[in-house]
Amino acid sequence: MPGEQVTTSQDVGETAPVRHLLIFATLIAAIAFLQPQRVVAANAPTVAILDFSTKGLTSNWWGQFEPGVALSDLLTDQIVNTGKFNVLDRKALDSTLSEHHLGASGEVDATTAITAGRLVGARYLISGNIMQLAQTGKSGGGGLSFIPYVGALAGAVGTSRTTLKVAVRVVDARTGRIVLSFTDEVTAKATSFAGFGASADVGGGYGNSQFLSSSMGHLINDEAARIAAKIDPDKFSAAPSGPIISGHVLDVDADNIIINIGSAKGVEVGMYFDVVRVRQIKDPDSGQTLTVNQHVGTIQVTSVSTDTAEAKLVSGKGPAARDTVHSQS
Repeated sequence: MPGEQVTTSQDVGETAPVRHLLIFATLIAAIAFLQPQRVVAANAPTVAILDFSTKGLTSNWWGQFEPGVALSDLLTDQIVNTGKFNVLDRKALDSTLSEHHLGASGEVDATTAITAGRLVGARYLISGNIMQLAQTGKSGGGGLSFIPYVGALAGAVGTSRTTLKVAVRVVDARTGRIVLSFTDEVTAKATSFAGFGASADVGGGYGNSQFLSSSMGHLINDEAARIAAKIDPDKFSAAPSGPIISGHVLDVDADNIIINIGSAKGVEVGMYFDVVRVRQIKDPDSGQTLTVNQHVGTIQVTSVSTDTAEAKLVSGKGPAARDTVHSQS
């Protein structure tokens, strides 16, 4: 009939696959929505995970592969999955620290830790160093020479045993104090420990599936999981940072601020102090003289003697002699 639309079998054949795809996409979206979302604990501390140092290792049989970076990448993923911490993005962390000429290596002292923590907004820094990454045994090959990562000669299959030993530290970025320290060790056997796909450029880091499917990836990811299981915020988040240390400004010489407290009172290099100026102001209503503690600025200790310390201004106005200083908790 005129104006009547007729649906042919060809039309049905063309639209059915489209409908099927739409239904399939809807189901996938529904499944994704129903997947449990990772929940971060309330008041979870913010942590930054630095590259683990490999300083001290006597060989690099693994070639261009970066075991310290790989361990940090995989540890980041493992700690995120615990839901116990707010974890800073590794790329943003590296970018911020490099801009301020601070390395993201696990070799950090108290001053570097405090500075890095303030720059990136982390309460705690997780770092450490790889103490051992070595082949501790090998077998197979029918008595022929064993070639690492490939197997034995003449087609025989060889198996190597590789041990990874790591020292881990958690540093309070407010005080520079180590609040958790331990070592861990894992050993694995495989016919090859070549880091196939072992490039931080593949998939954005060492968490890519190509690396994780390799024997080296399995070894380092197993160690990352063991470390993450031992890093419990209940073990260090309430760790005491020490009593408040108070003193006064003795003198200000150009950029150097000298205070009248030193190592005998517990002052350490890298510590931050709030500078407070006490003012006496007369209340026009009551006629009474009131004491006002005015926050002047913040200083950081650069060197320490027994009874004095030198500091530099990091924020606020320059202090004056006789101003009060209080250590930050």
